[in-house]
Amino acid sequence: MTSFKRFNQLASTPSGAFPDLPRSEDPRVWARRKINERLTKSNIIPFFYKESLRFMISKLGGLSYISSDQKVVDVQCVHANPERTVAKLKQENNIILPIISINQNISDNDEDRRRLDTSLVLDTWWSEERKRAYRVISAAPRAVNIEYGINVWAKYKNNLDQLAEQIRLMFNPQLVVTNSYTTVANAYLGAESDNSTIDTPDREERIIRRSFGVSLEAYVPSPKFLITSTGEIQEFNSETEIY
Repeated sequence: MTSFKRFNQLASTPSGAFPDLPRSEDPRVWARRKINERLTKSNIIPFFYKESLRFMISKLGGLSYISSDQKVVDVQCVHANPERTVAKLKQENNIILPIISINQNISDNDEDRRRLDTSLVLDTWWSEERKRAYRVISAAPRAVNIEYGINVWAKYKNNLDQLAEQIRLMFNPQLVVTNSYTTVANAYLGAESDNSTIDTPDREERIIRRSFGVSLEAYVPSPKFLITSTGEIQEFNSETEIY
């Protein structure tokens, strides 16, 4: 499949459409039946969560602070839960602080934004190579809230405060998460807490920590299929943004 882009107007060129059906079968019933027949183990695996996490790591990994000698120092962001980060800091002496860690906690369905199970999404896409429009069909996307935990680890409060303020500004009023599935998913900053009390032996340096909660409101898309001119559907693969 060649690259596609959203076709904003109804095309005059031929395109797939719902076939003529017996009056006993509603077109929506036919479409959902065809979609269910085409679902496989591979096309129902969502990579939305993985790509969203990568985006968050990329944004947080772009932060920096001004050191005591007035140099701008970049900060690394890693994917790890707080317990593993603490263990690494105690075991390895080569970890440079400050450092930012992020972990995905939970994801839940958002009932307020939930769409009906019977809803279908019908899109029109344009092929530059074939100069024609195609119809793409899918089940309604699933509304989810994905919760992340962000932790900033540092030796000095001045460095930690600089990074904490940048995180607050990053989510002011929200961070728009973009990937191959979406360009409009919004992440909001939630609770903030100071978790600096970490027990350390006398010979070890004390580590201070600031924690942030983040909630990403998004839609996980369903697999998409092309409606062919023969009234069948086939799997649709495209790098184009969906929402």
